[in-house]
Amino acid sequence: MSLVKPFGYSFFLALPLVLSGCDSGFDLFGFGSRSVKSICKNNPELCEDLNRDGWCKKERNGVIISRFNEMNEASEINQYQLIKNYRDYNFCIELAASIEPKYDKSRKTQRVIGLLTSLEELERLEAETKESNYPFLSMYHWTQFRDQAAGERFLALEGTDQLNHPDLQWTLAIYYSGKDAKKTINILQNSFKLFGEEETIPAKYAEAITSQYMTLKDYRHAYLWAQVAALFEDHSKQDYSGLNHKLKLSEEQQKVLKEEAGIIFKQIEKRQYRL
Repeated sequence: MSLVKPFGYSFFLALPLVLSGCDSGFDLFGFGSRSVKSICKNNPELCEDLNRDGWCKKERNGVIISRFNEMNEASEINQYQLIKNYRDYNFCIELAASIEPKYDKSRKTQRVIGLLTSLEELERLEAETKESNYPFLSMYHWTQFRDQAAGERFLALEGTDQLNHPDLQWTLAIYYSGKDAKKTINILQNSFKLFGEEETIPAKYAEAITSQYMTLKDYRHAYLWAQVAALFEDHSKQDYSGLNHKLKLSEEQQKVLKEEAGIIFKQIEKRQYRL
């Protein structure tokens, strides 16, 4: 069993991996920066081995809060959140550690220590969760390490409520994309209703549907979903002009399909889209 990587997207649906000074406020799982300060005051061991300058503040806060949660309840969901936050922190602090501070050279040392700590802790968590049946952890070990046993555990949950999350459905769609395009489309379309009202639905789901219709050579639906994808703010701006040539659509036909795409997009936004 192998995990196919279709759609031109690299995998791991984690939080955005962004390098920044992260001076903006932060609120993860209902906690604000004051809560982070409180955690560090009462549990300094959760904070002291991370960098203390302005770099990667958001990612650092995420690690601190996840450490606190895991310390209070060593559940699999808390382990998974901590793994995700360590990965985000690693990505950010690795780049920050390569930047030479202009004045205070000790800042670079702090960043290096933070990176080494995070890498060590991530390795610990990965070892502890290797045999987990929790679907997010099975997904993680399958997609990150090609762990076939984890993949089998994940796929065994297909059709159950345990996979009713857009990230998990995305992984399922990736698996089936090279095997069954129609099933992949159904999985992706079913994912829209799984997003919470406050969550932003990424364009990649509609773009992947377009790609699968292209695989089926169903160019009318490919064109329709390309128009749907174009309505998302983060769409890839991929050129589908070749579909016009294949379909030989009149201006009126294009207008009708764009109107249909608009209706579908509004249904998706309101979590009302159904197959």
